[in-house]
Amino acid sequence: MIKKEIPYAEYAHMGGSGTWGGNFPENAGIPGVKILDSDMEFETPFGITVPLMLFEIPAEMTGDHKTHVVLDIPFHGIFGLSPYDERHVERVFWVMQQAGVKYIIADGSGGGINPLLDPGDVIIPDDLIDHTKRHSEISRFTNKIVRMRDIVCPDLSKILYNEALKEYPRVFGRGTYAVDEPPRFETKAEIQRLYNEHADICGHTMMPEAALARAIGACYAGIYLVSNSAEGINPDWKRPIFDFYAECAPKFSRIVINALAAINPEIKECHCLDNLMEVPGTVQTKISAK
Repeated sequence: MIKKEIPYAEYAHMGGSGTWGGNFPENAGIPGVKILDSDMEFETPFGITVPLMLFEIPAEMTGDHKTHVVLDIPFHGIFGLSPYDERHVERVFWVMQQAGVKYIIADGSGGGINPLLDPGDVIIPDDLIDHTKRHSEISRFTNKIVRMRDIVCPDLSKILYNEALKEYPRVFGRGTYAVDEPPRFETKAEIQRLYNEHADICGHTMMPEAALARAIGACYAGIYLVSNSAEGINPDWKRPIFDFYAECAPKFSRIVINALAAINPEIKECHCLDNLMEVPGTVQTKISAK
């Protein structure tokens, strides 16, 4: 249902294959978490969004003892396997910008490139390599320079890491995520290229999410299940990725909700917004003149 008024929400969850296999947020089984609205579609300059949801985390379980209202985006805002360049991600980020979102936690999965990663492990990357060929719309969200230094918020990453350790025995708190274009997986030769670039995991969703999050002035971090060994890394890997999705959904749901609850803006120490740089007036005038 198309809604005219965008609700205010400082927190957002970009759902992915980590939570996709279950009924989020109910499957987390956390008392007090309540859905406020659902099936919310919004018209944006990039088109109509997927149906979004709004839920709240009660004050008694949050770090700042205030109710956290969360805007929930299913599967990264993408309509199934439709073309990635149809600007689905831009649509939901436009809504998040209008909603006043300041903190974004994403979940997903990917292929393990680092031989130390096994299917079933969890990784919270702290950097990325972008191999997508999408036209950037970042200037539609900000007139500032988006510096990609420390693109993943260290505060949110630390929270995710601590929450993930409650659910998984093997959690890696840093690593490089290589972003390739969906919907296909990579070839063996492409994985070898990414291995040579020192990527640890590959997937399809961390960009343009991370850059757009910074463009709207929000902190961003993501947590990913290693759902398979990337092509050529472990030829003996045969377990279907969908088995992992079904198993991880309730765990990832708990991790995400508890991490969103643990965010306390009053003790925030990151410098994410310092990397959204003002353009000097004289330079801006020259740019506008062209």
